[in-house]
Amino acid sequence: MSAETIQRTALGSQQRIPFYRNVRTIGVLAQVVFAVVLVAAAYVVYHNVTTALRSANLPSDFGFLDQRAGIPLAETPIRYTGENSYGRAFLIGVLNTLKVALVGVAFATVLGVVIGVMRLSRNFLMRGFATVYVETLRNTPLAVQIIFWYTAFLTPLPPRILNAVRLPGGALFSNQGVALPWPYPSYHFGAWVPYLVAAVAIGAAVWWLRRRQLRLADRPGNAFGPGLLAALVVAVAGYLLVGKGSLPSGAATAFRETSGVVTVFRDLNGDGVKQFLEPFIPFAAVTARVAEGGLEVQTQNLVESRRYVYGRFYFPPFQESEFEEVEVTFADPEAAAESDLAIHFFQFPSRGVVYRDRDGDGAWDQGEELDPDAPSPRGFSAAVRLSFTGFERTLVANRNGEARIPRFATTFAASESRGANVSPAQLFAPPAAAGGGEDEEEPLQAEFTIQTSRPLVWSKPTIPISNYDGGVRLSTNYLALLIALVVYTASFIAEIVRAGLLAVPNGQREAAKALGLSDSQAFRFVIFPQAMRVILPPLISQFLNLTKNSSLAPLAAYSELFAISIIIANQTGATVPVTLMIIAAYLTISLLFALVLNIVNARMALVER
Repeated sequence: MSAETIQRTALGSQQRIPFYRNVRTIGVLAQVVFAVVLVAAAYVVYHNVTTALRSANLPSDFGFLDQRAGIPLAETPIRYTGENSYGRAFLIGVLNTLKVALVGVAFATVLGVVIGVMRLSRNFLMRGFATVYVETLRNTPLAVQIIFWYTAFLTPLPPRILNAVRLPGGALFSNQGVALPWPYPSYHFGAWVPYLVAAVAIGAAVWWLRRRQLRLADRPGNAFGPGLLAALVVAVAGYLLVGKGSLPSGAATAFRETSGVVTVFRDLNGDGVKQFLEPFIPFAAVTARVAEGGLEVQTQNLVESRRYVYGRFYFPPFQESEFEEVEVTFADPEAAAESDLAIHFFQFPSRGVVYRDRDGDGAWDQGEELDPDAPSPRGFSAAVRLSFTGFERTLVANRNGEARIPRFATTFAASESRGANVSPAQLFAPPAAAGGGEDEEEPLQAEFTIQTSRPLVWSKPTIPISNYDGGVRLSTNYLALLIALVVYTASFIAEIVRAGLLAVPNGQREAAKALGLSDSQAFRFVIFPQAMRVILPPLISQFLNLTKNSSLAPLAAYSELFAISIIIANQTGATVPVTLMIIAAYLTISLLFALVLNIVNARMALVER
């Protein structure tokens, strides 16, 4: 070591700055002190809150999550009963929030893009409609829109459940919502899983190879399409190869005639009775056959779709092809003949009206259903009976292994409880058994056969009594919230799309036209892809807003995260822990949305040097 170096080292030691004057050291110490103060303050708050809650005999931890909830929930994506815990009820709230958020984001994006493009249309009518849409809906509070869709549109306008509109494809629509056919995994689904895993692996391999090939060739192209096609081919081939599987050992059914419910389960002890520990077989296809039976209803005077209707009778919706023979007559033909009453069908054999043919033309005319002798407008009161032989219907059990048929009866007895304007459940209640002897009701001759199934079973909705059974149900509460969120958020997305399209220089459009592209091609291949780079960042914020706005669901009586959490807090008194759970749930959902969409945004962003 040279003398000069030794001298410099000595001078450095003598001129070393003390730590309390070192800016870097002071900065680190300040951050440590700040963190300690922050932790201490948080502890003080936590200690005070927990002490106050314990003093008030209120839960200060999350131990209540294992307790019995006892909350009746109408829409449960997973199996749930009132005997389940608060934790499971909270999970259902999270799933219901995701159900409305994911579907809402998809529909709002499509509608917003369409409205945004219409805002720049050269057509005056389309441009004017889009302008009115945006200015009206984005300036109307979301809470008002939810109440409007729920109370002024979806609840009063659709027909009653027994008068449901049958839509194409087997869907049903009524004042209880929409029921759609839906595929469910059957007991044989496990055999298809290896093919699905192989499909994902092969699809990913094809995508990677195609992407590498495009990179080496320095050519633009879509690698996702070939990968998806390969995965679909393998999945479909596996589905066909798996075929129909044999039934699980001990598969059996148990029928409760009083409710019309058939339960599919594994009869482990072979006694033919569903015991507590015997497992259900969910989503099993069952063919129900009833040799002979009938239903009886009373005519009703109702308010339906905001108008009065008189003398109507409704059986559960049937297809005429479901019977070998079926007829609908008056329960008391002699009394009906004396009153000169007749039946007109709106849809045989399920719906009709009782009337008196005053003009003698042999057909029902408007107003002939009114009883002229009544002091106020009302229809003729009469009991109508549906009798059949050879009823057959294929059902799919729900996740609890249960399916339902109408509550058919074999004998009918006069009952004063079957008067006018009673609920559908009362209408189809089985008649009370007589006191024995010859009047005792005969048992219903019903037979249920479990069908072998492929990995997926197609469940179609039916209306056995007064609610949907089978398929997937979208309640009016859910639809009101979904529609309000979609139309409200789409108005903001439309403005974002419009701004993104205007951000693309006109030169890009002119260049595309110079290359011979049509207006549609220029929009799809040149303008919109460039606009997406401007659209996507603010679009992420709108997706997060839609998710958080779903907390207004109690206005439509929809049981999502916030509504269920409030019920849990009220029942347990655990306000603070439940609030923390709400914050954590919304934060997790928002961060996941932001993570996925930011990855997409990063891949679409311009790469500059």
